[in-house]
Amino acid sequence: MNHKKILSLLAASIVFFSCTTTQRRALVHRDANVKDYQWLPSRSIQKGSETRNFAQEPDEKTKQAILEAIGFSDMPTALKKTRTQALVVVRGEKILLEEYGMNCDHNSIVTSFSVAKSVNSAMVGTLIESGKIKSEDEPVTNYIPELLERDERFALITIKNLLNMSSGILYAETPNPRMDNTETYYNPNLRKLALTNTLIKEEPGTHFLYNNYNPLLLGLIIERVAKQNVCEYLSQSIWSKIGCERDATWSLDSDKDAFEKMESGINTIAMDFVRFACMYRDGGKVFGKQVVSQEWIKKSLASPPREADYYSDHWGKDVFNHGASYGLAWYVYAESGSAANPDFFGIGNKGQIIYISPSRKMVMARFGEQNIINLWKWIEAFKNIER
Repeated sequence: MNHKKILSLLAASIVFFSCTTTQRRALVHRDANVKDYQWLPSRSIQKGSETRNFAQEPDEKTKQAILEAIGFSDMPTALKKTRTQALVVVRGEKILLEEYGMNCDHNSIVTSFSVAKSVNSAMVGTLIESGKIKSEDEPVTNYIPELLERDERFALITIKNLLNMSSGILYAETPNPRMDNTETYYNPNLRKLALTNTLIKEEPGTHFLYNNYNPLLLGLIIERVAKQNVCEYLSQSIWSKIGCERDATWSLDSDKDAFEKMESGINTIAMDFVRFACMYRDGGKVFGKQVVSQEWIKKSLASPPREADYYSDHWGKDVFNHGASYGLAWYVYAESGSAANPDFFGIGNKGQIIYISPSRKMVMARFGEQNIINLWKWIEAFKNIER
């Protein structure tokens, strides 16, 4: 190796090791990846003893409807070209479509990315139902009082504001000056980040702003109220009751601080995400028992704002322009189904989707390595099946 190369490597090493852990992680891993669960530490989410089984009933009409909607003539090509890992359609207790690509199969692990936010909402609902949280309208400072030491305006933010992305907390997606996307994904101490890096931008409820500090604060509330870590509470309250096939995991910020990456990072097989969605489709009930209350599901989907000025950020405008709105960590299509029983869905980075249509008794899911085609093509495909 010549002298110049040695100096270059030495300079690069000095820069690398002078960076924070967050910066080093970002330099090494760059963009978020569906395989990040393989290097991040994690904690187990326990399944229950009973499995919810679905009968295989492949439906060619359903397959062709999706292929036509996303612009392909055959499923293997569609899965490969769109880098889709799993594509599932369930109606009632029957699987109409279960296809896998990118060397995945039924037992392959997929990750949630921001679909995790809808799981957060379910946990909040169960804590309210149990009386451990009085109401979604409570101030977050009832549970995180130390925020008041930095800014008394935190007392105006409610749990509902965190869930519907209207907290008024500053969130800058661009690299300078805050790097909030990078920090909330790669920081090794997300509790501290949520407590010290959150700043008030405006009065809560003014605008929708997709903001990954919101789920971090929810995570703090969940573990403080439940008096256990988030995975333990999720296992106890929901995951063990919905008929999952296997234990899941939730990626953590680090081994040392061991806080769940509340904005993303639930990892399991596609069919277990479908089981979670089926619980919501069926009014919160599985095996004849109520897991999440019907009242909470109705609140989560009831009349989210549809004013153009409310959805001020780039992603919010995209949501609004496609006829959707944002409830309590669920996207809602008020015109699909009925006003009392709308279609709704969770979305994650790279095009992870669970789409729920109670009026059609259907759940549709797509998990993938990349969002090669426009995300809304998948959503429109799911929206229009069997119509």
